[in-house]
Amino acid sequence: MNKTLAALLVVAAIIFGSPFVGSVHSSVDAKDIHQCAYFFYSKSCYSCVQANDYIKTVETKYPLLEVVRYEIGNKTNYELLIEFYNSRNIGTYRWPVVFIGNEILVGKEEIQSRLEPLLDNKTGWVCPSPNATVPPYPGDQQQPEEPPIGIIAGMAFADSMNPCAITVLLLLIVAIGTSTASVWKTGVAYIAGNFVAYLIIGFGLFNFLQQFEMPTYLNKVIGVAAILLAIYTLFSKIPAQSRPVIKKLINKSTTAPLAFLAGAAISAIELPCTGGPYFLALALMTQYEMGSAEVLTYLLFYNLIFVLPLVAVLLLWGRGIAPRIPKNYIRIVSAALMFFVGIVILSI
Repeated sequence: MNKTLAALLVVAAIIFGSPFVGSVHSSVDAKDIHQCAYFFYSKSCYSCVQANDYIKTVETKYPLLEVVRYEIGNKTNYELLIEFYNSRNIGTYRWPVVFIGNEILVGKEEIQSRLEPLLDNKTGWVCPSPNATVPPYPGDQQQPEEPPIGIIAGMAFADSMNPCAITVLLLLIVAIGTSTASVWKTGVAYIAGNFVAYLIIGFGLFNFLQQFEMPTYLNKVIGVAAILLAIYTLFSKIPAQSRPVIKKLINKSTTAPLAFLAGAAISAIELPCTGGPYFLALALMTQYEMGSAEVLTYLLFYNLIFVLPLVAVLLLWGRGIAPRIPKNYIRIVSAALMFFVGIVILSI
């Protein structure tokens, strides 16, 4: 990630907190949260004694576990047990029994086989109640299924309108000469190099970002970063130290294979100029449950949009039209798109 983009994300993180809280993907450990279970038993019941001994060992493993014990020889406790059973439409009253969340564990065997898995699932994060439904634990809420395709497309269009890649393509076409056949072959190879390299970079970055636990407010961070990036885009240029390297690559791209390699290399060099929207799109995608095939589909979609202006420039040149690139207007359009995308993300 380039220094400018990193600075933008730091500013956004200061506003909302760091987007990289925690390390590897893992939910809150069940042993680190308060959980509650109700245990109904009888003093004269041998299996109740065994169940109680087991529960005591569980309490040592889960230090924040609160087990409320009710001895049913007490009339009030017995009436509470009946209330719990009746609220679940169960007419047979047996013990020992554990109520945890909305779950009922009847008998020593079921308590021993199911209690710990339910604790690991944070089922008892709210104390049981005869009439209440326990909601899912907040730290384990399901992610939405698919990222918003419109936002991804908006970022891709904003990225594609950046003048850096278009300018380099024009320089390459001019360097090739007047042969239309050479222009087509080399131009297509250059665009393909950009596409493939950007695709590989995106896949690698996505897998890297997935290793971190993203907070629920990451959308807000991305939205603010997108707005800040819109401002930065108005003044972005190819870094001065990169220009000699790009010029050498262009001058050596006399054949299609060399143009492909140049396109791939230049796309990596241009990341400080063009990579902001791409990084934000990838960070947004990590918030959704996606398989490798889905990730690849989204990256293909993004990168097809990214190379559209390059394809348009090549088509115009192939028809004998030398396009003039209004760099300032392109920057304004790109910035406007990123600003709009940022506002949309913040409103979600």
